[in-house]
Amino acid sequence: MRSVTILCIVLSVWFALPCQAQMDEAYRLANEMVREKLAREDTANIRILDGLKTSDVIVVDGSYDHIHNVLESLKIPFARIGQHDLLKAKLEPHQTVFVNCSASFPNGAARKLAAFVAAGGMLITTDWALTHVIEAAFPNTIAYNRVPTGDDVVRIEVTDRKDSLLSGFLDEKAAPVWWLESSSYPIKVLDKERVKVLIRSAELKQKYGEEAVVVSFDHGKGTVYHMISHFYLQRTETRDQRQTLAASEYFKDKGASSEKIRKAEATKVTYGEIQSANTSADFVSRMIIKQKKKIK
Repeated sequence: MRSVTILCIVLSVWFALPCQAQMDEAYRLANEMVREKLAREDTANIRILDGLKTSDVIVVDGSYDHIHNVLESLKIPFARIGQHDLLKAKLEPHQTVFVNCSASFPNGAARKLAAFVAAGGMLITTDWALTHVIEAAFPNTIAYNRVPTGDDVVRIEVTDRKDSLLSGFLDEKAAPVWWLESSSYPIKVLDKERVKVLIRSAELKQKYGEEAVVVSFDHGKGTVYHMISHFYLQRTETRDQRQTLAASEYFKDKGASSEKIRKAEATKVTYGEIQSANTSADFVSRMIIKQKKKIK
């Protein structure tokens, strides 16, 4: 399995396999851009990020997604634990827990996550966790429709443009798209009143039977977010010649400061790589901030 790719769509397709060092650099650049944007919105956002402790964010290891790589590049402290270690870990309502995509997950650990969310915690899961975590811990909310995707890219639409969590997906020069790894799990919404579809795709529905790309639902005092495919970018796919340009062009498009543009010019990161990294960095940062603000 590989990661989520948030890109623009235009004409022909190019494939690239960026090395981890280059993508880590893309996330570091994205982090500076995201922090600059968050600070303009509310200076409390930066105080929250700078005040995070290791115990505030938990990453549960999986086989495929690598959210820890994103968090490290964003300089967000976190504790990393194995799936079976979760059974004896102490979870607190103020925490944000990321569960990486995996081919299996202990039932007891899934039930513990349900109790954690009910007490006020925030849970974020990706792709195959739909069956191994969500269906086990939160039955009758969402489920895998049993129609695995191909290796694909689909156009997406943000359903609520006023939701601050999704602002990183907006204001692009072309319609954003979502990259699907072969055998990604389409999300079937079972409880349409309880589950909110944050990002959807008519193309995904046409090809694989379901439109949901990112969903959320409340459980007790907490919230669950689930998305098809992954956070960490391991490949870029571009459909616009512009995305082969230097990262500095993306910074200019986003109205970044001259200092940030100069830093981008000193790297080999491409427009497509920084665009993908910026979108996921913004989403991850906002989810963590939202949880901390709720607890306060």
